[in-house]
Amino acid sequence: MATIRPRGNVSPRSNNISVLSDRYELRDQLGAGGMAEVFLGKDRVLGRTVAVKTLLAQYGGDPHFIERFRLEAQHAAALNHPNIVSVYDTGSDDGTHYIVMEYVEGKTLRDIIREEGPLLPERVAEIGADVCAGLAFAHSHGIVHRDIKPANIMVTTAGGVKVADFGIARAVSGDTVTQTAMVLGTAQYFSPEQAQSAPVDARSDIYSLGVVLYEMLTRQVPFTGSSPVAIAYKHVKEAPVLPSRLNPDVPPALEAIVMKAMAKNPDNRYQSAQEMREDLMRALHGRPVQATPVLSDQTGMISPLSDETVVLERGGRTVVRQEYAPERRRRRTGWILLAFIILAILGVAAWAILGLTTGPKFTTVPNVSGMTTAAAITTLNKAGLNPILDDPVPNPTVPAGQVIATIPGAGTKIQKGKAVHITWSRGQQTVSVPIVTGETREQATAALAKVGLKVGKVTFQNSDTVKAGLVI
Repeated sequence: MATIRPRGNVSPRSNNISVLSDRYELRDQLGAGGMAEVFLGKDRVLGRTVAVKTLLAQYGGDPHFIERFRLEAQHAAALNHPNIVSVYDTGSDDGTHYIVMEYVEGKTLRDIIREEGPLLPERVAEIGADVCAGLAFAHSHGIVHRDIKPANIMVTTAGGVKVADFGIARAVSGDTVTQTAMVLGTAQYFSPEQAQSAPVDARSDIYSLGVVLYEMLTRQVPFTGSSPVAIAYKHVKEAPVLPSRLNPDVPPALEAIVMKAMAKNPDNRYQSAQEMREDLMRALHGRPVQATPVLSDQTGMISPLSDETVVLERGGRTVVRQEYAPERRRRRTGWILLAFIILAILGVAAWAILGLTTGPKFTTVPNVSGMTTAAAITTLNKAGLNPILDDPVPNPTVPAGQVIATIPGAGTKIQKGKAVHITWSRGQQTVSVPIVTGETREQATAALAKVGLKVGKVTFQNSDTVKAGLVI
């Protein structure tokens, strides 16, 4: 359990609970990002459980970040939809800027992919359709999310899906995305437009959702690299490996939807989230989809030449004429059959040879613990693996920015190209010292231990107001 350090009117409520604006109690920390922390909270006025997002202290004096934080709440508060996390309130309490949101009991899609991936195609289509519904509503209000990724998609315990954290959303305008987007967004889910700092619209979210569907189906993102710039370049220039190459269970219809959503040119994608949702529902119910199926390879069977010639006579009447005598047709058919037999033999031989030399290649996960995240990504890339940088976690012993561990762990033998998740440190977690005045030594020790603190040197003093054995 962790709390934020009380500042100004953020007063301690109990041993490990802080209160904002005398209304919102902050309890367990639910998560942390590069800009804010999210806490489980309670609204004293309405008596309901909420999630409270607080801007990190280092950004409290930065007008740019404060304005972004305020706009996030303003945009999200206008969106009332079952597939979007609701925003209830926003405020600032003597230097602590916060947003009060709907508390969603469940897991992030990122955690679900990590624990269960690849997901069943039916589940992928269902989740994708629900995300499309939320995006379609936001887009109809002139808001582009700009940061669609598994960490921003919640799946409730009842199976519902909600899009969260319109962290870099803003009203659609003709402005271009600045280079700041390269830092604020997640490069693995960038659209080519975001990668090039070009104007974006709703179709940018459709591309990012295509990447999310790709990851749900394969447990891998389509593009990785040693830096956001390197990954962004691939989004612009490189074609992704077909999902069915990584997971043979991916149906052609769902693959077609993913590849259409991930088209480099926005004009070749779905033109709205609703259009994409309709195709996902068709795939879910076994109906033909609008997306063009993707060929699994570049070759195909050559159709036998017809022995008939089609002639268009005057007046537009079509006549079919026999070109070859029966005996000549038989000779020709014989040669074609012989050619196919030879090709089949050569194909089998090639498969046998290649099968012995191009089977799955394995490597050992290198030990990157203690490295910086950049060095770890480079090391894993050199080993032929697919590094995925997870959100940082508090750690009292590993310096901020360094790797704690990987999943799978160092020394594990895995197939090349597989994903390796990097757990890295955000440094020592700051906690508020609980108020233990008037408690017994045992009670005080327990309260300190609850927030990860230990009792240091104990001194005894006389007091006219505090009973013996209690903390002064």
